[in-house]
Amino acid sequence: MTHWNEADFASIFGAIHPDLLRYLECSIGHSGAAQDIAQETFVRLYRLGPGRVRPGEERFWLYRVASNLARNEARRARTIERIASLFRGANSPRSVNPQVEAEIASERHRLLAALGTLPESQRAAFLLREQEELRYSEIAGVLGVSLAKVKVDIHRARIALRAMLQPPDSRPAERQGATRHGL
Repeated sequence: MTHWNEADFASIFGAIHPDLLRYLECSIGHSGAAQDIAQETFVRLYRLGPGRVRPGEERFWLYRVASNLARNEARRARTIERIASLFRGANSPRSVNPQVEAEIASERHRLLAALGTLPESQRAAFLLREQEELRYSEIAGVLGVSLAKVKVDIHRARIALRAMLQPPDSRPAERQGATRHGL
């Protein structure tokens, strides 16, 4: 494995890093996360070594890798909110109200606790679907199980999570006055 000449790598870094960082900050809006992704992108290029990316195409390669890392980071950041919204029925507006923020934090805590109670097979299948957005067939391949098992595990996980996360006052009331015979 060949290693980078420090001057060559510093030249690529100096020429591309400021623009790449600006692109990432506009893409994801978090300067801290953007800096982390830019750093990880250049680390990957450095580990790859010289000559593995065609000379003159380093910019394209770095932007492609950074874009993929930014997408992955954005997906991870949205995961808990997206999963939580599945069970509360509608997205609640974000607020700077401390009480609302405390309720959201409590809901996240409840969600993580509920996920922890699921059997491993259900939790894994559910998270691969909702967090990683894999297709059922891909999940079956990753977990080494049948497609039918994946479908059953995800279905059961959703039912269990809905039951655990549904507020007590919103559970469907039993029909009053109905008899066994539908009268």
